[in-house]
Amino acid sequence: MESPSSSPIAAQTFRRPGQQVVLFTVGSFFALLGAGILISGAVAADPAGTVIYTVVSAGGVWTAFRACVMGVRIDSTGLTARGLGRSKVIPWCVIGAVDTGDGPGPAPVQAPGLVLKNGEQAGLGALASYSSRRVDADFALIKSLHTTHVAACPNCA
Repeated sequence: MESPSSSPIAAQTFRRPGQQVVLFTVGSFFALLGAGILISGAVAADPAGTVIYTVVSAGGVWTAFRACVMGVRIDSTGLTARGLGRSKVIPWCVIGAVDTGDGPGPAPVQAPGLVLKNGEQAGLGALASYSSRRVDADFALIKSLHTTHVAACPNCA
């Protein structure tokens, strides 16, 4: 369902450096902890301990690696949301609306995300931040880019 847009959208990636630093630090800690215990030979006689610390080390490496690539990449084909556990590609044509989570009160009633045309909610947890101004600015840009795509795309009309 991709369509060539008459005005290509410049590729950009939104990241939350604070979130990435914390996750990288925690992942590195567990990777070093597991590897250090395995290397020291403290669990050499215990196969269950070896398995546990191998999993701890591998999980730490995975967390540290994924922390480095987390974020939301936007380009002319759509959004790629890279979270801690997985990546999800969402083409512009399947997005029904950009939901900022704003409600009647002063605080958002739900997490901001996307509402797909089939009714599914697609959260963008990689854009979570304590700064509501930053989240609002990012979602305003996503909303305007989606509106621009819908206006130029013959498949979306």
